[in-house]
Amino acid sequence: MKKIRNWILIFAGCMAAQTVSAQVRPPLSVDINYSIAQPLGSLKDYSDKTSFRGWSAGLQYMLNNQLSVGIRTGFQDFYQKLPRAVYPDKMGDVSAVQTRTLQVIPIQATVGYAFTKPDKAIIPYASVGIGAANMNYEKYWGEFVEKNNSWQFMVSPEIGINVPFGKASPVMFNANVRYNYAPYSYSDITGFNSVQGNIGLKFHLN
Repeated sequence: MKKIRNWILIFAGCMAAQTVSAQVRPPLSVDINYSIAQPLGSLKDYSDKTSFRGWSAGLQYMLNNQLSVGIRTGFQDFYQKLPRAVYPDKMGDVSAVQTRTLQVIPIQATVGYAFTKPDKAIIPYASVGIGAANMNYEKYWGEFVEKNNSWQFMVSPEIGINVPFGKASPVMFNANVRYNYAPYSYSDITGFNSVQGNIGLKFHLN
């Protein structure tokens, strides 16, 4: 009888601990991040400057203590201005100051997995975003511009950490590294590849 009572107490304790853990934070959260992106491949040939003009935001819902689903968007502007030079063209050589830009706006569904329980001081995680991105290409030859705007499939795996401001704090510091790929091909660009660093805050909503 005593053994049965002990097992009941242990089981009740585990259930209570699980309930407390599940209630550490509300399941719905939003994150807002400042983004820096490094172009790779043909995108780097088109614009080799690191982009410091970007942001990322997402909405997540925790299905349990570690698995989440959500949606995210953002913006990144790749920009480079080249000095006046003579460029070959179908109609002949063109002397111009060339300005190259590519603005990217993704909209992706996400799935994430936290590698620790939500009451830890540091919560590492991995996620993947799958969706589409609006690619706005503009290349200026002085005052004349060559444009292309299209939607492309985009996939973005990510690893990062969340650091709560206190054990049960609904606010967390967020930092992550994301790789972005899209089969975008136009003019100088034969594929979109970038590595993106994000830093910001995550808020769990009541």
